[in-house]
Amino acid sequence: MELLCVFAAMAVLFLFGAFLTLKCGLHSALAPLVSLAVAVFWLTLWGMAGPLLAGAWLLYLLFAGLGIWALWPRRNPARRPDYRRLVSPGALLFWGLTAAFAVYFFLRQPMATGFDELNLWATAVKVTKVSNSLYSNVQLGTPWAVTQNPGLPMLSYFFSFLGAYADWKIYLAYNALAFAVFGAVLGTLTFSRFRVAVPLAAALWCVPYFFTTYNHTIYLNTVYMTSYGDIPAGLVMGGAVALWLALRHSEGPKWAVLPVLALAANLKANTFVLALVAAGLVAVDAWLLPQDRFRVKALRRTGFAVACFAAPLVVYYLWNVRYVGYLVAQKSADTGVGETTAALSDVVVNGIRILLGQPVEGFFAERRDQFLQAISDMGTQFWTSAGSLSMIGQGRNVVILILAVFLLAVLLAGGTRLRLRIGCAAVCSSLCFLGYNLMLALSYGFIFKPFQAESLTDYNRYIYSYYIGWFLIALACLALALQPDTRSWTVVIREKDGPTMEFHRQTCRPRFALAGQGAVLLLAAAMLFRLNQLVLPQLSVLGFSDSEFADRKAERAEAQLVCSYLQPDDRVFYVSQGDNGEGWFSAVFDFYPILVDYSGVESTMEGGGGTFGLEELKPTEEGPKQYYYHPYTAERLAQTIRDNGCTVIYLQQIDDIFVQSYAELFTDGLAAAQNGETLLYRVTDAGFAPVEMEVTR
Repeated sequence: MELLCVFAAMAVLFLFGAFLTLKCGLHSALAPLVSLAVAVFWLTLWGMAGPLLAGAWLLYLLFAGLGIWALWPRRNPARRPDYRRLVSPGALLFWGLTAAFAVYFFLRQPMATGFDELNLWATAVKVTKVSNSLYSNVQLGTPWAVTQNPGLPMLSYFFSFLGAYADWKIYLAYNALAFAVFGAVLGTLTFSRFRVAVPLAAALWCVPYFFTTYNHTIYLNTVYMTSYGDIPAGLVMGGAVALWLALRHSEGPKWAVLPVLALAANLKANTFVLALVAAGLVAVDAWLLPQDRFRVKALRRTGFAVACFAAPLVVYYLWNVRYVGYLVAQKSADTGVGETTAALSDVVVNGIRILLGQPVEGFFAERRDQFLQAISDMGTQFWTSAGSLSMIGQGRNVVILILAVFLLAVLLAGGTRLRLRIGCAAVCSSLCFLGYNLMLALSYGFIFKPFQAESLTDYNRYIYSYYIGWFLIALACLALALQPDTRSWTVVIREKDGPTMEFHRQTCRPRFALAGQGAVLLLAAAMLFRLNQLVLPQLSVLGFSDSEFADRKAERAEAQLVCSYLQPDDRVFYVSQGDNGEGWFSAVFDFYPILVDYSGVESTMEGGGGTFGLEELKPTEEGPKQYYYHPYTAERLAQTIRDNGCTVIYLQQIDDIFVQSYAELFTDGLAAAQNGETLLYRVTDAGFAPVEMEVTR
C-alpha cells in the first residue's frame, strides 16, 4: 500500500511535468526538476502560513488537473498533444531511476541512523508528516527552536503525503531530486546521441560518491541513503545552471529556472551562497552573452538577471529574516535565549578588514588569530595530502579535474559564442570558488566555536557541496558543447521606404565530435573504476545487508512496545545511563507524536540523555558517563521531572549509580526495573510507580 501511495505521488509529478512540456514548451528532461522546485516552494509558503495539509491537497489537485488537461486527446489533429515530446534520455533517466529506487527502498526499508538525521533532518520530516504542519510550528521535547530551511523536509513531505510516514520515503525524495538534476545535466541530448548520453549518465551516478567518499570504505556508505542537506545543496546549485544552459539551447521558457534558484536557497542556511553562485552564473550568461546583438532586448535581459537574484533572495528574506526572526524572538521571550552570534554583515566587513591588514576591535580582535589559522588550515587541506577530501585526493586535484572538463568543453564547442559562454562560466565559477572559501573561513573564524575551528569540523561536508555543483556545471557545459549550437539574430536594414528586419539563423557543429565522445566515455570509465576501488558493492546503497540496521530496528521495536503502554498526552522523561545524546535523539524520533522531554534543565541545557547521579558518585574514568554526567540530588531530579510536566519515566538503561542515587524516589525501590519486569514508571503523588508490561529484551 505504501508503495502505491508513492507511485501516486510520482504520477501527480508526472502529470504536472507533462503540462510543463506540452503546454509551456519545457523540455521533458527539465520538467522533473522544475516540478519538484515548484512543489517545494508552494508547500513552504503554505507551511509558513499554517494550513500545510490544505496546501498539499490543493497542490496535488492542481498538478493532476493541469496534467490531465494537457494530456487529454483533442479531436482536432492540429491541437492533439505530441506525446513523443515526453520522452527523452534525461526524462527516461529520471523516471527509470526514481521508480527503481522506490521499489528497492520499499523492499529493503533503510532507516534513519545518523546523529544529524535523528537530531534534525529525519526528525523534521517525521514531525511534519505526522502533524501535517511545518516542523517549526510543532511542539517537541527539545528546548531549541528549529530554524533550518524547510526545502528538503517539504520535498519529503510531497512524496510521503499519501500514506503513513516511513524513513525510506525521505531517501526516495532526496534521490528523486538528485535524478532530476542528472536529467537536467543531460538536458536536450536526444536518443541519437546515446554515445554521449549513456556515459554521461554513468558519470553522473558517480558524482555524489566521487566527491564525498575519500577513504577505503569498511562500513556502509550511505551517500544515496542520507537525509543531510550538503549533497542536495551542491546538486541543486549545479542543476540550476545546467537547467539554464538547456533552456537556452532548446529555446524553452526562461522563467523555469527561477523556482530552481529559489529551491537552491531553501536547502540549508549555510549554503545560501551556493544559490547566489548559481543565480550569478545564470544572470551573467543571460545578460552578457545573449543570442542576439548585445543592445537588442537589453532591458528585458536586465530584468531577467535581476529576477535570477530575486528568486533566492526572496526565499532567504521570507524564511531566514522574517520567519526565523519571529522564531528567535519567540524563543527569546519564552526562555531568555535569543540570537548569540555576530551579525553576518559585521562578520564580512571585519573579516575583510583583517585580510587587508586593518585593525579591528572587540569580538573580532579576539577571534583574529582563529580566523587566520582557519585560513591556513584550509590551505593545507587544499594543497597537501592531509586534505584527501575526494576519491582523487585533495582539493587541488578536484579543481584541476573540473577545469580540465571546462577546457575540454571549450575545445569541442562549435561556435565562438558558445566557447565564450563556456569560458565565462569557467572563470566566474572559479572566482565564486574563492568567495565560497572566504565564506567558510569567516564561518570558522567568527561563527563556529573555537574547538570547531581548530579541527575544521565538517569541512569536508561544506566544501564538497561546491565541488559537486561545480563539477555538474562543467559536465553540463561539456554536454552542450557536444550538440549543435544554433544561433539566431536579426539585422535591421534601412531602406528608402523605412527600415526592414532580416532574420538569420546559423548552426555550428561541435568540433572533434568523435574525440569528445571518447573523452566522455573515458571520464565515465575512470570514475566507475575509482568508485569500484573505494566502495565495495556490498557496502554501497545497492548491496547493504539486512543486519546493517539491526540496532535501529531493535530500538524502534522497543519504542513501539513502550508507546503501546502510553497515552497520547503522556510526556516521557528519558533515562539511559551512559548515553551521549544519540539515544535520546533516537527516542525523540521513534516516540513521536508522544513527546520525549529534554530530560534536564533548559536554562543550563542539561539533559538530552546522559548519566544522572549524585555528585559524589561521578565516575573518575574519562568517557561518556563522565562527560555527560548530571549531578542531581534526589530532590532535584524529582522536582525536574514534575516541573517539566513529565508523566512517565522511561528507564532505557540504568546502572548502580542511578539505583544508589534515586531508588528512594521509586515506590518499589527500582526492583521491577532491576528484575527486567518493566521499563516504565508512572509519576504519581506517592512516588514513581512501576507500570506492568511485557519486556521483550
